[in-house]
Amino acid sequence: MEGPSLKLAAEQLAPLQGEIIKAVRGNTKIEKERFLNKKIYSIFSYGKYLIFQFDQFALKVHFLLFGSFEATINRKKVTGDYPKKIQMPRLAFELKKSHVELYNCSVKIIEGSAVRDLCDFTIDIMDDKWDEIQVIEKLKNHPDNEIADALLDQNIFLGVGNIIKNEVLFLAKTLPEHKIGMLSLRKLRQIITLTRSYVFKFYHWRKKFELRKHYQVYRQSHCQICGTKVLRRKTGTRNRVSFVCPHCQK
Repeated sequence: MEGPSLKLAAEQLAPLQGEIIKAVRGNTKIEKERFLNKKIYSIFSYGKYLIFQFDQFALKVHFLLFGSFEATINRKKVTGDYPKKIQMPRLAFELKKSHVELYNCSVKIIEGSAVRDLCDFTIDIMDDKWDEIQVIEKLKNHPDNEIADALLDQNIFLGVGNIIKNEVLFLAKTLPEHKIGMLSLRKLRQIITLTRSYVFKFYHWRKKFELRKHYQVYRQSHCQICGTKVLRRKTGTRNRVSFVCPHCQK
């Protein structure tokens, strides 16, 4: 799950704020009994993280590559991604009239009564405080990094994942292996602008469960614009899969 999906998840789960956890289960090794009879004070997203704030501590959830969640809120079912057939949740909360189950994810307890104040939202691509000028300066400081690696750097583009990376580089007609120092300032600004606009398109498509039909190259056999066969290869020091149209991304 990428940043836009986490923002949507926080909105979907917002009705749970103020409720008391009545039961806890899951195969996590953290001290899950701490959540029992605790009130959920707030739920918010921070990049690729979903955070539940309790009185003196918070739960930080990272859905990794294949994680998701399912919840029933006031008898209405919501899900964090396309439905998956999974049996045992990592962590699950039962509330008075609702429940939420977290699957295939990393969960961590963070001490503190105001964890939100510890988050730097100037690097969160979905947040109003996101700072484009800061992003440009950080990119300039790493001229030898490949642009695909930079887009996945959570200290620069917090919330961007592999889907957004691939689709943005396709829209920018830029190869993932291009070094930052090889790109003009105009091109860098174009990539930044496209990234910022794409995450909100992603959010709206995901909200309507139509994200996949908008993929141009990601997991496509042929480019959805020109029909050329899409090349798939691992790139950068992160060794993540990149999807490239050799015709559109010269």
